[in-house]
Amino acid sequence: MAAPALEVHARAFQRASILDLARHWWPVALIAVWLLIVLVPGLLAPQDPLAVNTLNILAPPSGEHLFGTDHAGRDLWARCVWGVRYSLGISILIVVGAAAIGTVIGGVAGLFRGPVDALLMRTTDVFLAFPYLILAIAIASAVGPGLTTVVVALTAVWWPGYARMVRGQVLALKELPFVEGARAAGTSTLMILFRHLLPHLLPQLSARLSMDVGYAVLAMTGLSFLGLGAQPPTPELGTIIADAHSHLLSAWWYTTLPGLFVLAMVLSSMVVSDWLEARNKSQFS
Repeated sequence: MAAPALEVHARAFQRASILDLARHWWPVALIAVWLLIVLVPGLLAPQDPLAVNTLNILAPPSGEHLFGTDHAGRDLWARCVWGVRYSLGISILIVVGAAAIGTVIGGVAGLFRGPVDALLMRTTDVFLAFPYLILAIAIASAVGPGLTTVVVALTAVWWPGYARMVRGQVLALKELPFVEGARAAGTSTLMILFRHLLPHLLPQLSARLSMDVGYAVLAMTGLSFLGLGAQPPTPELGTIIADAHSHLLSAWWYTTLPGLFVLAMVLSSMVVSDWLEARNKSQFS
């Protein structure tokens, strides 16, 4: 009787382990799904997102067209999936670029202090004085519409937050013995920042990066909706929604389904950010 009982307990333990693993690591699967869409959108949507079919304009969702078609008869599912490559892929690029710039500026300001710190932080304060989206709209309007403009504008308004955060962390860490030891050994300031301080900054940076990707998606789709970002016929989600707004009452799927993609990306970034923050707390508690 003991052997069957042990077998039952072993199976129960195995099921519990699998459920526990799934509960703690499903955000990784979420990240993998979005990266798969960004890297190989054609795998999920083999249809051409730019192929016009004037005989099938504003067709509702069906077996042939999962999300229906748009005002030019283009497959909306394909345009949304390929739109994720632009909206999410470029948002990741923007946030990573802003984090890199902010980390260098904030780290240098925190380590050097004095006039260097004052100059860098006053410059940062100038950018922080304006609402980021208003400043991005102003930059994009001055430079001209396009995806490159969106990248430049949003990176320019996003790095100051990272500079402030990194500077505060560096000020808290710079007096610790391992930093003093690196200084005594003649290690350069930038080497101290990247080799000794950055590993301690990565947990907080990773959680913020994940959250900011969602904000960047909203900002990018907003700029494209206003005509300052991607230009038609580029299948970017903000552009798709801008094209669809005049068909809101006659073709509900045209605005709703691309909007659900934006909502899913934002919610996913919040979930992953919370998961990373919880993991960081559990590791350092």
